[in-house]
Amino acid sequence: MTEETRRPQPFRIAARAMRQLGAELITSDEMALYELIKNGFDAKSPRTTVAISAPADSAAVALVREQLSTGRVSVQVALERLEKTLSSDLTIEQRVSALQQFKEHGTSVVALTSFLDAFLRHEFWIEVADTGSGMSADDLRDKFMMVGTPNKLIEKAQADRTILGEKGIGRLSMMKLGQRAVVRSKKAGAESWNSIDFDWKKFDAPGAELGDVLFEVQEGEAAEESVKGTDIHVTELLANWSAAKVNEFLNKYVRRLQDPFAKPRRPYPIDVLLNGHRLPITPIPSWLLDVAQFRCEISFTPDLADTRSVALRREVTWKGGSTAETRTWTLDELAALVGVPVETCRNLGPFTASCYWFNRKLIVGTVEYPKSRMLAELNVWCGGFAVYRDGFRVGQTGGMEDDWLEWDGKALKTKGFMLNRYQTVGAVSITSKRNPRLIDAANRERLVSCPEQTLLVGLLGNIIVSDLRSHIDAIKQVEVKQAIEEESAEESLKRSEVSLKNTLQTVEEIARAVPATVQPQIENVRRALQSQVEYVETIRGALQLARETRVELLELANIGLVVEIVVHELTRLTQSTGDLLLNLRKATAADAPLVELIDNLQSQIKATSKRISSVDVLSPSGRNRREKFNVVAQLKTVVSGFEARFKRHSVECEVLVDGEPAISQVYEVRLVRGLIAQVLENLLTNSVYWVQQGLKRGEDRRRIVVELDSRASVVMVTDNGPGIDPSHGESIFRPYFSMRKRGKGLGLYIARELVEYHGGKLHLDASDEADGRLRTFVLELPREGEA
Repeated sequence: MTEETRRPQPFRIAARAMRQLGAELITSDEMALYELIKNGFDAKSPRTTVAISAPADSAAVALVREQLSTGRVSVQVALERLEKTLSSDLTIEQRVSALQQFKEHGTSVVALTSFLDAFLRHEFWIEVADTGSGMSADDLRDKFMMVGTPNKLIEKAQADRTILGEKGIGRLSMMKLGQRAVVRSKKAGAESWNSIDFDWKKFDAPGAELGDVLFEVQEGEAAEESVKGTDIHVTELLANWSAAKVNEFLNKYVRRLQDPFAKPRRPYPIDVLLNGHRLPITPIPSWLLDVAQFRCEISFTPDLADTRSVALRREVTWKGGSTAETRTWTLDELAALVGVPVETCRNLGPFTASCYWFNRKLIVGTVEYPKSRMLAELNVWCGGFAVYRDGFRVGQTGGMEDDWLEWDGKALKTKGFMLNRYQTVGAVSITSKRNPRLIDAANRERLVSCPEQTLLVGLLGNIIVSDLRSHIDAIKQVEVKQAIEEESAEESLKRSEVSLKNTLQTVEEIARAVPATVQPQIENVRRALQSQVEYVETIRGALQLARETRVELLELANIGLVVEIVVHELTRLTQSTGDLLLNLRKATAADAPLVELIDNLQSQIKATSKRISSVDVLSPSGRNRREKFNVVAQLKTVVSGFEARFKRHSVECEVLVDGEPAISQVYEVRLVRGLIAQVLENLLTNSVYWVQQGLKRGEDRRRIVVELDSRASVVMVTDNGPGIDPSHGESIFRPYFSMRKRGKGLGLYIARELVEYHGGKLHLDASDEADGRLRTFVLELPREGEA
């Protein structure tokens, strides 16, 4: 080994490594522009301008040029196709000028091909300009030409202002955008501009090393001493910057570049021009935030001496609400929940966060802002929590491309109302000084993984998200229940009032059709009906009061359903009786058919009144009042109220106690008396309907069995109808799920809610029969201390 080979050697870097480095660190055109914009901010420029020239579809122009040069199209056809490539956002004057140039150079294939080469090189460009501090010739040579320079990092540690850059890789953004770039810069007091012409294709030379690629700083045109700033002009663009691409850049990056919820909000001005036209850059509109279902404010303050003090606070304000619902966690609780030392919590540093949650189905548009526009605007901003350091967004966090909190995977596993990125607009505010351990990854797209970043993900992605999901689910379930209950009660009572009034009219017709000798019985019927009208009106008044005071409506809603069923029976009875009486108009008081008919009418009206009185204890005047009573007697009373319907539909129903007919047995409980009656009303109504639809194989008579198992303290209702498929065993208890043609799908839902409200349970017996169907409903009565 010679002396030369023993000498220490530095790494030798191929020139093409610069290209690879740029592609890895600057991953998209949008991120490249983003980096150049931030350079203007760091240079103390009062604003930055991004001008884009894209007079046509560059890819289409390149294709026409290729077709022309290879003889596949004529000059005339090429001119026709070039006209179609022009951008739709050009003014009439710009369009005429471009067409005139094409025509002037369309004298031959060679002339037009040569012109299109120059057109693609010079007419498609991006320029980022600022009027900041600028750079001298030495700055360009010693700082700008050094990738990874620590100058900004040093300045950042010493400055008393916000500096966004620190890695010294922003200049690679030029390479990402185009093949050529000219950088001009000037400091105040200098007599002229200084510039560098970068030809990035030099790095592609085979065998070239990085040190072989040289660029020269040149003195440019003279300018007034007060002029300062930097212009970066990129040509030979690598992407087709169409109007659609520019607008996407505006929405995904520029509009979201700065924290939309910062207080106070003082955005850094950015101007974006396309083909000379300024494009609007609007903040998140207030009309969008107004339709959010809730707003959430989060604060994390870990620098506490006492670890038992509140470190994380969450405040939720629901739409239409005036006060926030708060939840807090201490430092000790957080450390235990996330599984990190308290010191890691303190190292993370304080931060704040805001988010808005939207239920897209509940969004209602206006004439000025239709729903389609609201959803389109929401699509611009949604994506979960975006991270903003010193007011500027970290990469693509908070966008639909970056699920840094892993919300979506968790949302798919979550039952109930979803909280996912598609519904959420949020921002996390950190600073370089307060959160020094949270640093950007090399590609600037997200934060570097470290204990503090993992903790941030744990706080927002686990604790806060889990809390909000459960909160949303609880609130929304209450809203759904309340809406269902109010709708059920209101609709039932309306129908009941109408039916009762119609029934009274029928009774009046009956009174005019029968002899005077039976008028006393008719008067009894009239009084009974009038009392039921008054009862329905009382329920309606209670419903209005409940709405105003927001009391529990479960019992009230079920009463509405029961009243509706009773009145339906009453209406059918009186209407059919009226038809019969018309045929007996000439009958005398001594005629047996007339007397029997009136007596039957009166007895059935009394039965329906008994059914109402059996559940009346759960009306607003009596609900929630527990008392001791005999369950056997109540079961018999409720079943007796169905005797007319059982007879009409040829249904046999028996009440059993521990397998024996219910006669004089006593099984006393202490709970709300009407609970069993209301649930049984629903179950018997369903059974009567289904045994009419069909019978279990081998059965020839419609049967219903109501049995009390005193040992298990349960009431079971079984019929021999078609039964229920086990796959629907839980579905039938969901609101609006009904297998009946005109079923409302509310009875079983409200029945179960009512039972659970009082501490009991209602379910289908899972032990299916021989045919695999389910036919037994089980009501588990509340225990003594639970009712």
